[in-house]
Amino acid sequence: MSIGLKEGISKFHFFNVNWKDLDIFLLFLFMPSLLMMFFFLPDYMKLDHFILFPLDPKVETLFLSNYVHSSYSHLMENVVFYLIVMFLIINFETDRKFFIISFLLFSFVLPFIVSFSMIYFIDLPFPVQGYSGVVSALVAYLMFAFYRYCKKYYCPNIGHEFIYFLIFLNLFLVLFNLNTSIFMYMGISILLLVTAYANRPLFDCISLKLHSFCGSNIKHGSSNFILLYIGLVYLVLAYFLMGLPLLIPENIINETGIVNSLGHYTGYVFGLMSALMLEQVNKII
Repeated sequence: MSIGLKEGISKFHFFNVNWKDLDIFLLFLFMPSLLMMFFFLPDYMKLDHFILFPLDPKVETLFLSNYVHSSYSHLMENVVFYLIVMFLIINFETDRKFFIISFLLFSFVLPFIVSFSMIYFIDLPFPVQGYSGVVSALVAYLMFAFYRYCKKYYCPNIGHEFIYFLIFLNLFLVLFNLNTSIFMYMGISILLLVTAYANRPLFDCISLKLHSFCGSNIKHGSSNFILLYIGLVYLVLAYFLMGLPLLIPENIINETGIVNSLGHYTGYVFGLMSALMLEQVNKII
């Protein structure tokens, strides 16, 4: 990235973490390459040591099943989602060390949790595999990263009610997709309205920032390319902040097979809860 472009983007507080070249290599080259390498392993090796069969689990498959794919479409779907979400995270992240610890938890602890959830709660008769549990955790972590970004640069007084608002918004959209009972839908709607009301200071702050942005940056401060970049980043961010319906679709059968909604939900919950818990640990330390 050129110095001028980096300076222009930094005015919007993007890439304000001093990411190292090794970080970029590991996150954007090594991880996708690792998934690709596992994909091209011989089928007999996948069946023996990688793919999880919930009725007959092996120790190594509890972990490795979260990194292997048997279909190219399944692999590419997870890799593309991973790269997009990771790109958003490096834009909005405010604490490199915090993210690294979280990513290590997603990579080495979450796979076992996802696998155990499949064994003990679903007990499926067919094989389980795929990186989507980790991707789901990253989608949830993006929500937390954006919350801390807003708190640091735009609205220092916001609290976790912003995260609660996003959670209830996602649940609202999921229930809408699943055509659930009217009472559950009304309950989530009330909670969504309550948390939206609690976030009035943040919405006011966003309104003021947008007014300032339109009044000064567009006219004087930034090139068209930078404005396009900022607009696209926020557009994609909005899409993934409401990403839970993507992970828990109404129709669990698609061209890549059966969607592992439980694994997605497990990863999503772990991604958010681990970040919140790690935040509390940092405050104590």
